[in-house]
Amino acid sequence: MFWNADFPTFNFENPVRKLDVAIIGGGLTGLSTAYYLRNSSLKVAVFEQSKIGGGVTSRSTAKITYLQGDIYQRLGNKAKSYYLSQKEAIWELLKIIEDENISCELEKVPSIIFCLDKENDLKIQAEKKLLESFGAHPYEVQHPNISSGIGVSDSYVFHPLKFLSGLSKALISKVFIYENTLVFDMKKEDGHYLIHTTNGDFFAKNVVIANHYPFFLLPNLFPLKTYVQREYVNTAKISHPSLFTAINIDSDLHSIRYYKNYLLYGSNRHRLTEKIDFGKKYDKSRSDFKRLFDKIPERTWDNQDIVSHDLLPFIGRFDSHLYVGTAYRGWGMTNCVLAGRIISSFILYHTALYQDLFSPTRMNLELAINSFLGTFHYMKAIIKAFLKKNNPSYIRINGILHAIYEDEEHKIHKICLLCPHMKCHLVFNSYDKTWDCPCHGSRFSLDGELIKGPAITSLTKK
Repeated sequence: MFWNADFPTFNFENPVRKLDVAIIGGGLTGLSTAYYLRNSSLKVAVFEQSKIGGGVTSRSTAKITYLQGDIYQRLGNKAKSYYLSQKEAIWELLKIIEDENISCELEKVPSIIFCLDKENDLKIQAEKKLLESFGAHPYEVQHPNISSGIGVSDSYVFHPLKFLSGLSKALISKVFIYENTLVFDMKKEDGHYLIHTTNGDFFAKNVVIANHYPFFLLPNLFPLKTYVQREYVNTAKISHPSLFTAINIDSDLHSIRYYKNYLLYGSNRHRLTEKIDFGKKYDKSRSDFKRLFDKIPERTWDNQDIVSHDLLPFIGRFDSHLYVGTAYRGWGMTNCVLAGRIISSFILYHTALYQDLFSPTRMNLELAINSFLGTFHYMKAIIKAFLKKNNPSYIRINGILHAIYEDEEHKIHKICLLCPHMKCHLVFNSYDKTWDCPCHGSRFSLDGELIKGPAITSLTKK
């Protein structure tokens, strides 16, 4: 992957089985929560299914900004509260870096939103007026290649894995970190949670679900209140890098960030259920990069983000002693740290700022309507996939749909096409040669081995 950093070694010797707080997920949300709990008297452990730094953080473009597209005019009367939360999150992140003396290539750079379509000029101006009413100081941005734009000067970029590494070093001797420990089930017993892992069972009074897609939260219709969004990131060396970040508000995404002499460009954003031929989307992102920047990309990867139907994250208490932080809509650098602050405050003081704004149990008309539409998008995607009669082909065995794929070496791969997470039908990713879940983003190899969750088991093979 593009980002690399050195992490300390965490040993799994004589693990503490009875905990006050179990944090599932060793990314920015998990480690931020552990950081804010580190000086308490609580026994805190972080469980990471692979290595710290090997998950979503390693794929981020790592923009630290409250200028996030046209989000404020889309949030209505919740806009100012969300703006204040993002400002606070940036302050908290900068404070951690200063207090722990973390060397993570932090730079203060302008952040810009723009549009290419003149019809969106009014949205740019509306966002500017809202920001001014909140106390921000946006300025006009003019460039011959855009229709209109605004910028702010108080935003940042950094090296995300170096920050995560510094955060993990601050937790040594204060928090237990168990790598290569997959949590595959948990249940509540006598006021505590029994947590089943690949390294034995643990008991915890409080559980924080901080993995990218929470797979324990079937109650409260949680999976129906979100969808998975994918974009494709290309990078290549350039001769004259600039010091700014930018993202447009048009339907066709253009996201820009510079790192040293590299350009990182995100494009072709879509719901997983809207564009199921992922091979074509990869190819288009690479061709767009070459067309716009006259460079052949050196690396290409996809980012998958969880988005709530009302556009706000789910952060806070989900149930008694059960907490969650997710659905950051692609703006995880601020919201991960904010989640750590909110969740730790709940655990320590039983209350937190923004607890109503980000409540994981909230339900409103927008969430309800879009939950229904999300099911419609999924059904449409599956019909499109199964209308293709070539490679792969599909067959029912004992009433269950299976897929048969013949690779370039004429080897046959047969797998059960039901995702073990929530039984969605998988679609074939012709670029990566993987089986992908269009509902929640799980991915599997040609032979059905699990690549990434929220699923926690491989596919049934036939």
